[in-house]
Amino acid sequence: MLRPKEVCQKLGISYATLRNYVKRGYITPVLTPGGKWRFREEDVDKLMGLTKARKVVLYARVSSHAQKDDLDRQVRALEEWARQNNIQEYEVVTDIGSGLDEDRKGFRKILRLATEKRISKIVVAYPDRLTRFGFKTLEELLRPFGVEVVVLNKEDKDPREELAEDLITIISHFAGKLYGMRSHKYKEVVEGAKRLIEDP
Repeated sequence: MLRPKEVCQKLGISYATLRNYVKRGYITPVLTPGGKWRFREEDVDKLMGLTKARKVVLYARVSSHAQKDDLDRQVRALEEWARQNNIQEYEVVTDIGSGLDEDRKGFRKILRLATEKRISKIVVAYPDRLTRFGFKTLEELLRPFGVEVVVLNKEDKDPREELAEDLITIISHFAGKLYGMRSHKYKEVVEGAKRLIEDP
């Protein structure tokens, strides 16, 4: 049973709109002994136009092609979770690239599916598989679309290597803006950062 505030968050509507939906008979609340409204989750799902066809996305990501074995391990762990939870309607989406890169093909795909309300969950092995920064913000943005982010593990297993790569990515990004991607200064700054990070 969901509280009105939770229903509004899930549907992305105001409380006034929810009252209007009740008035028009689109959804019927259950009254608690204290006279408060509660809503059945299945009724909210129907109102959202959810069906059993709404999939679960299993999302895995690594930073480089050299980490392909880790990508496979992530996928196996995610599929095992799906089996244990009797999830049959799922899609595996993978990316190879930095968690700072918002232009990842798989990442863009799951955002599109979420905004189209075609998925109910995004399942990841670790929070930073989805994004290196702004994870909580992304969760909040997905919630009104009825999408829950499920994290199997709270901390990454070996963050040092990827953190180093992400630092290089940040430096490369800003050096490119300052000096131009093809300039000698850009290459000098990036190579210097790589040497400093990889061999402190």
